[in-house]
Amino acid sequence: MKVDRLGVLCARLGLCSRNEAVRYARLGQILVEGQPAQSAAVLVASDAAIELSPRAKRMQAQKVTLMLHKPMHYASCRAAPGVPLARKLLVPENRARSCRTRHDPRQLSKLDAADVLDVASSGMLLFSQDGRVATCVSRDPQLEKEYRIVTAGEASSSQVRALQLGLQAICSQAQVDLEKGYVPRAQKAKAAQDALPKPEDNKPEVKPDEFSIIRVTISGIVTSTILREVCAQAGILIYSFSRLRIGGICLGDLPTGEWTVVSCVDELLLSYRTHSEQGKVAFWTFCW
Repeated sequence: MKVDRLGVLCARLGLCSRNEAVRYARLGQILVEGQPAQSAAVLVASDAAIELSPRAKRMQAQKVTLMLHKPMHYASCRAAPGVPLARKLLVPENRARSCRTRHDPRQLSKLDAADVLDVASSGMLLFSQDGRVATCVSRDPQLEKEYRIVTAGEASSSQVRALQLGLQAICSQAQVDLEKGYVPRAQKAKAAQDALPKPEDNKPEVKPDEFSIIRVTISGIVTSTILREVCAQAGILIYSFSRLRIGGICLGDLPTGEWTVVSCVDELLLSYRTHSEQGKVAFWTFCW
């Protein structure tokens, strides 16, 4: 008979995270074969009937997950001196207009970033009180993440192929698509010239019609920093880098610097797997 610690089994069954199992067990809210367990460290048969009490289920269901459209130059966690934390943007003033809840993130305890999105990247960053979300986003090898990479200079087919091969070597699945004929909006109208990066931003100067846009979908434990390194090895010079999707949660048209509450996390993220097309919905359809 295989046995394991109760906290590990709770995380494996998707009931709660290991840290949450410790707290629930202290409160007697984890039932093993119908009886409350006294500790998350006890050894339990792997095929034992384990469930949360009704009270613990309500506590778990009340936990909040937020999605922030992180701008560049903000750190997701552990910021270097002089670098602001993305968490500072989680204030009522930055709530998306389509978000119908009135949560104040400053009053939500144990609201942590689910993973790391490097300072030079923008896009989706999840914050959650639910420990399962962080475990899924940072450790699930089958969870899909989609990125949008705008290159400085046209990316050749050989570079795209090299990127594909490089990602396949470190990911369980990788798909790289090159979008043709992309011209930045800033190049279409003279009025948008002021929005172009200034020289002090240390970005390469890019001329019209010298952009390529690459969509990268990966499944695996790969951070944005590693993805940047693979792009560099393929000879791709990055102009901008953003994350569009995690599992079934899509960034959609959420404005930069704003946040919203994500509902249906179980269906959109925790139960999401690579080949499942269910749950890929637009941003506005799952905001409360």
